[in-house]
Amino acid sequence: MADTAGSLALVLHAHLPYVRHPEWPHFFEEDWYFEACCETYIPLLNVMGGLSNDGVDWRLTMSLTPTLLSMCRDGLLQDRVRGYAEERRELADREVYRLRNEPDMQALAVMYRDHYEGCLGVLARCGSDLSREFDAFERAGHLEIVTCGATHGYFPLLGLPPQAVRAQVQVAVQLHQSVFGRAPRGIWLPECGYLPGHERYLHEAGLRYFFVEAHGVLFGCPRPRFGTYAPVVCDGAPVAAFGRDVESSKQVWSSKEGYPGDYWYREFYRDVGWDLDH
Repeated sequence: MADTAGSLALVLHAHLPYVRHPEWPHFFEEDWYFEACCETYIPLLNVMGGLSNDGVDWRLTMSLTPTLLSMCRDGLLQDRVRGYAEERRELADREVYRLRNEPDMQALAVMYRDHYEGCLGVLARCGSDLSREFDAFERAGHLEIVTCGATHGYFPLLGLPPQAVRAQVQVAVQLHQSVFGRAPRGIWLPECGYLPGHERYLHEAGLRYFFVEAHGVLFGCPRPRFGTYAPVVCDGAPVAAFGRDVESSKQVWSSKEGYPGDYWYREFYRDVGWDLDH
């Protein structure tokens, strides 16, 4: 039997609900966006930049949802994400001094100070609009950016009336094109939810493929020969469905089998200002 080469598609889904509250100087839900920028998106951009600087010909597919893109490009949130990083860099500076006689703990504070200093550098470089950084990697041929539903609404629950799903797709594609100057080829269905027939709206919007939950492929009729290990072309329109791999999903999401349940997984919501004695 001849050897056959397989293909692995690495796909990341980047989404946040739209949170913007100009009526308050600080609003808790906005921290979701600021934390994601400093703890996820900027570190990811740094990895991409490191691979490119090392001459690695890397490839990755990633969604940037319309709500997330809208926040990246919002002037108020751009100012506030810089302020968020500056505040935490200042806190880390104070921790470096407070822990001056505890070198083991001080090293952690130094790491965070350097981290937020690096975040501020990236924000300064792109005018606090991280979509510009991802765009540069796509233009270089390493990254493919796909879209999602306009508001991340769950399509199976928006099916009545069906115009709602069509609008979610059309608005998403239009926003993506306005931001990047080119239309997306693929879409990560919100929550990977799909109903037969929705592929017509995707095809109408110029989309060629979508990502769906594993059971959307495995319970197909007839059941696809290769399960989730090969794309499946829909009957209703020439659009391909990629099923999400079950085991990989568990590694990311499961508290029992994935890294979120590991002892060394960082507890993100501890607050030194609350925990320390005053």
